[in-house]
Amino acid sequence: MLQLPQDRHVPASSFLDFDAGRCSQIEKPGRAQATLDRVRNGRARFGDRFIMPYYGKGSGTPGRDINRPIVTIATVDRWALVGGNRMRMLSADEGLAAMSFPIDILRPDNHRLTMHMAGNAVPPLAGQLVIEAMLKAA
Repeated sequence: MLQLPQDRHVPASSFLDFDAGRCSQIEKPGRAQATLDRVRNGRARFGDRFIMPYYGKGSGTPGRDINRPIVTIATVDRWALVGGNRMRMLSADEGLAAMSFPIDILRPDNHRLTMHMAGNAVPPLAGQLVIEAMLKAA
């Protein structure tokens, strides 16, 4: 039986940059009530800084602590970074870092295409660990 190594989790805080990107006010006209509810629930559980699914019910309604792993990077923008009274979607650089891609990875200049490719990819570190375990077991 193939035994995969158990590595420690990488916290989302290790690749998030609260000072980067284009943030918008959380309380603004047109913001969906479900989004405002997720922000309120996240603040109650994690304080002023956390990540949350911007839409849908994935990963629960309160979001995620930035000291935990981010979980799945989807093929579309999904994760919002909340800091104080502002929020923004994760950048393509943050999405790639969440997947363990190196900072200098060759990628499209297009944010949407980069996130789509990242969401369809196998994280390089996970692939490496699986191959190493298979070679060790062979």
